[in-house]
Amino acid sequence: MPRQETLGQRIRRIRQQRGMSLAKVSGGDFSRAFLNQVELGRSQPSTRVLRVIAGRLGTEVDYLLEGRLPNLDRELALERARVLLARGQARRALAALDDALGAADWPMSTDARLCQAEALRALGRTEEADGIMAVERQVISSRGDAHRLERLRALERGQAFSVGRGDPEAAIRAHLRLADRAMRAARTYDALEHYRAARVLLEASSR
Repeated sequence: MPRQETLGQRIRRIRQQRGMSLAKVSGGDFSRAFLNQVELGRSQPSTRVLRVIAGRLGTEVDYLLEGRLPNLDRELALERARVLLARGQARRALAALDDALGAADWPMSTDARLCQAEALRALGRTEEADGIMAVERQVISSRGDAHRLERLRALERGQAFSVGRGDPEAAIRAHLRLADRAMRAARTYDALEHYRAARVLLEASSR
């Protein structure tokens, strides 16, 4: 994500990520030409129009204006990264994880960082991964979270939750298809649930 992303750039990026056309976002509320001008930074939408755009894109007005991701979008980014990692695609997982790494709230922040460490290890960047895990060990211990501590220990032993071999079963492929379809339709919550289901199945099959 660009560091100095404008409102228009943010709208265009999300629209393209969702696979939506200018016409689909504008609907009958305003013209495609106007939305294009907004994306180019040549026009400023009213609050009403911004609400319409946010609703069609399945996000929030605050995110469009300020770039702060809603928790749902962060969770979706994390689950997608975990699925990619479980399928042995560590580099793509790191890229997908970008939106989740800005989370400051527990336990999202730790979950995102552990996923990042796992991906870095898979890419041979052990020193970076170890640095992240050392910090997160202190955080997890202070919270007394046994589940995440066990996951951290598994990572430290090099026993990452990753498949990386063979084809996923039919149920996993079905969940991923449904997740992609939900993303294109801007149904963020549905996409999150399908990515989560696929990830759980992938992790179970790797044991």
